[in-house]
Amino acid sequence: MRYIFELNHPKHYYQFKYVMRILKERGHECLVLARDKDVLLNVLKEENVLYEIFGKHGKKMSEKILGTFSIIRNYKHIVARFKPDVIVSKASFYGCYTAKKCGCKSVIFPDSEVVKVTNKYVVPLATKVVTPNSFGLDYGKKHVRINGFFEDCYLAPTVFKPDAKILEQYGIEKPYAVFRFVGWFANHDVGNNGFTHEQKLQMVHEVEKYMKVYISSEKPLPDELKHCQLPVPASMIHHVLAYADLYLGDSQTMATEAALLGTPAIRSNSFVGENDMTNFKVLENQYGLLKNIVTFYEVLNVLKDFSSKSKKEEWLEKKDRYFVSTGDSNKRIVEILENV
Repeated sequence: MRYIFELNHPKHYYQFKYVMRILKERGHECLVLARDKDVLLNVLKEENVLYEIFGKHGKKMSEKILGTFSIIRNYKHIVARFKPDVIVSKASFYGCYTAKKCGCKSVIFPDSEVVKVTNKYVVPLATKVVTPNSFGLDYGKKHVRINGFFEDCYLAPTVFKPDAKILEQYGIEKPYAVFRFVGWFANHDVGNNGFTHEQKLQMVHEVEKYMKVYISSEKPLPDELKHCQLPVPASMIHHVLAYADLYLGDSQTMATEAALLGTPAIRSNSFVGENDMTNFKVLENQYGLLKNIVTFYEVLNVLKDFSSKSKKEEWLEKKDRYFVSTGDSNKRIVEILENV
């Protein structure tokens, strides 16, 4: 069979990395389509992945809307040439719409119930919808659930071995914390927010009393925080997260990644609360791997507790118990894709 894998974020590549490898080993053909987004393209280049660009990444809503028509046009040309049997994506309207128009199948992998565009426009077009077991919505007969989370695909101990030499190579000083601040300009981020500039400064000053702080940020760091800039390429971030003593951020993806790597993880943004996404609730309430916090006052209290006394060994033990309870996500996903 012939598969197109559409990538719009580094996580999408990592999620499908081993799935594509298994499919190729079984004789299938895979074509990678990437959005023209700097971090994603950097990761693909660092990992020596061949790809085609299907569209640009617009940060403003007006740019996203105007770019829609050129993306669909480019997509149709690529599909006409490659003739895929299946288009695979996180939850792409472009992929599902083009598949419908061109007579092939589409499989999507949403894991956030709150993304309205996915629920209203993408799911109805998709042939199959694959989600974690914990996903809080039901899409009917086309819905398939799998154990664990999609981050298992690239962080399970069977596929990921952290390399301590990378810390030495890039001058990472131990003990250390990783902070992640997102830009809040994605479609699903509209109307939501994370930490303010003043809060970031306050958190850094607090944690620096106990350990080195490294920051990964979608927006350029202000002068006061440039000394914290994480010096590691994006493709190496999981190695850095694995050896960190603490993770803090307003990011969704990296909070889950840190937790599944056995790093004490704190997540706070406007999504947190009663209507938060199920996967984050499960990570906290069922596995104890993540702290989801609403108020900044509570963030500071938990941050002081986590910084002043190490919880790393406790988190590593909980991480091991988590992976014992889940199966091989990659093989399960391959099975689904081969039988769409």
